[in-house]
Amino acid sequence: TRTKDGAEIQRLANLNLVSELDVALSVKAKGIGLYRTEFPFIVRSTFPTEEEQYLGYRRVLEQMQGRPVVFRTLDIGGDKALSYFPVQHESNPFLGLRALRFSLRNPQIFKQQLRALLRAAHGNPQAKVMFPLVASLDEFQAARDLARICQEELQREGVPNRMPDLGVMIELPSAVVMAPELAAAADFLSIGTNDLIQYLLAVDRTNDEVAAWFAPHHPAVLRSLMRIVEAAEKAGKPVSLCGNLGADPAMLPFLLGIGLRTLSMDSMAIPAVQRRIEQIDYGQARLQARRMLAFGRTDEVADYLKTLEAPR
Repeated sequence: TRTKDGAEIQRLANLNLVSELDVALSVKAKGIGLYRTEFPFIVRSTFPTEEEQYLGYRRVLEQMQGRPVVFRTLDIGGDKALSYFPVQHESNPFLGLRALRFSLRNPQIFKQQLRALLRAAHGNPQAKVMFPLVASLDEFQAARDLARICQEELQREGVPNRMPDLGVMIELPSAVVMAPELAAAADFLSIGTNDLIQYLLAVDRTNDEVAAWFAPHHPAVLRSLMRIVEAAEKAGKPVSLCGNLGADPAMLPFLLGIGLRTLSMDSMAIPAVQRRIEQIDYGQARLQARRMLAFGRTDEVADYLKTLEAPR
């Protein structure tokens, strides 16, 4: 997909289950930017074995036929629970034992998944792995170290494996602040806008009572996105965006204007996003993004966006 003036943009799909691959391929997704590995765990009544996980990941890679696939490690907690692994009641589950925290707290579960991913990556250079809800450089390094331990174990056992690129999903304000260090340490960055906006603005994205405060065009969100992209560019690392924001036609010029070239979204949104991208002039988008970053009030950004409404 190219903008009106020829800038190439990669459109990737977000996936929950292997059964959704056909839809992603039918809309000509160039790869999988986010494979949510927790859903095969959620729909079961017991933990999948390492072998079952390995076979599932291999199937995804085989069906994508060399296209890039980014596997996100378990994001359990928050609004996603396992019926067969009860956890202590939490007053604020979105601020509790979730995602990478859950995995690091349960290293045997985490190692089983990492071993399966390293095995699936053997012979599949397009396979990548990223860690969700990373809050610090320490957490990323702990997860990376565990992946290296798994690789050493597999090598001792004579099991074919490959260490894939390891990335960070930027979803927390602390990760935005630490973006330069995370970009330097990781192989790639991915911006998870759904949670990033929720945590930046302290707005529960599942609560209708505060839906009006969930504002993707808030100046703090815009500046955070710019900071992440700049950190990735300075470190020479790839950066992508996944989440609902990538399918927002009003916000697409801003996203391209700050330098994002890879967007991952629900498969069904891809055709409309492709049409919108083809209407955008990249040079003009850069100027518009610069203008939006200068605003200090959300309503100023909203008023400006109304003047840029996409042609029908």
